[in-house]
Amino acid sequence: MHRFILQILLVFPFLLLGQTTETPLRVGYSGSEPFIIGQNKPEGIAIDIWREIAYTMDLDTYEFQPYPTVENGINAVKNGEIDVLIGPITITAERATQVSFSQPYFDTGFAILAPVLEMSIWERLGPFFSTNFLYAVVILLFILSLVGVLVWLAERKTSPDAFSSHPLKGIGTGIWLALVTMTTVGYGDFAPKTILGRFIIGTWMIVSLIMATSFVAGIASTLTLTGSQEKTIKAINQLDNKKVAIPPSDKLVESITNVGGEPIIVDSVEEGYNLLMAGTVDAFLYDKVQLEYIFSEGKKDSYILTKNNTFTQHYGFAFAPGSTIQNSIDVTILQLKEAGIINRIVSSWLVK
Repeated sequence: MHRFILQILLVFPFLLLGQTTETPLRVGYSGSEPFIIGQNKPEGIAIDIWREIAYTMDLDTYEFQPYPTVENGINAVKNGEIDVLIGPITITAERATQVSFSQPYFDTGFAILAPVLEMSIWERLGPFFSTNFLYAVVILLFILSLVGVLVWLAERKTSPDAFSSHPLKGIGTGIWLALVTMTTVGYGDFAPKTILGRFIIGTWMIVSLIMATSFVAGIASTLTLTGSQEKTIKAINQLDNKKVAIPPSDKLVESITNVGGEPIIVDSVEEGYNLLMAGTVDAFLYDKVQLEYIFSEGKKDSYILTKNNTFTQHYGFAFAPGSTIQNSIDVTILQLKEAGIINRIVSSWLVK
């Protein structure tokens, strides 16, 4: 008995030395709502997705560590301070040279948030005072005058009562005949009697029919375009001479600049939203999920959110190159996407 106790005492220290304490996984997080909400007790889309991944992989020991910006978190991954960075981490070529990205867990597009602007009466009537419209009116008056002169020259001797020999009065009558002919009113108070006069008016009937149709179509198009034009920014091509807040993206900067806009770089959805509310920028272009979430309690009567599928970005988790857990997490992300679990998580937060 004493020998057994002695053996236990001799072996026990070695058993203790043989035990290893499992090192908790260091999980950093950073980003905007609704992907990351809160600092001390984080929650949100990215947190719920990570917890679902950890549950599926039986990762019981991990600890969260907040970072003020995504760039700070990426630097922490690169320097080995954390094992993985979660959040709305946009996968870009530049970042991929520093860290290794997981499979995208969410694909998103952009949306434009802008104030609702109504057109004034002058802006609606403005096209009728445009140079092109005035040119068309002047040309029409010139042609009417020309026809009036030709008719007067042809009829003044044969019909002196209708077409006065006095130039001003006679030409005026000719213009009046040309006008009622063009508009197909046909009062019948004046009519040409000579063959030349009838030829002129007959030719004018055909020409004026074509001109009137084109002129009316032009007016209708002007009214339609004027009615459909909106000052409210709903598309990229409306950003000419406008200031627009955007996230850091060379592609976005190029697109905004190409249409004549002025891009204002912001580091977070909150910063861009505050600039828009303060009137510093004319529009805010950002991830549609984050914009939709921050705008859910916003001034919906004064602003409008327009989803735009022109640009797409992919969110993933960042790992240090050579990470031993990345492959397993990649497989789990694909499984959760195929099962529709990630979409349900995203939808649940948008409903909230």
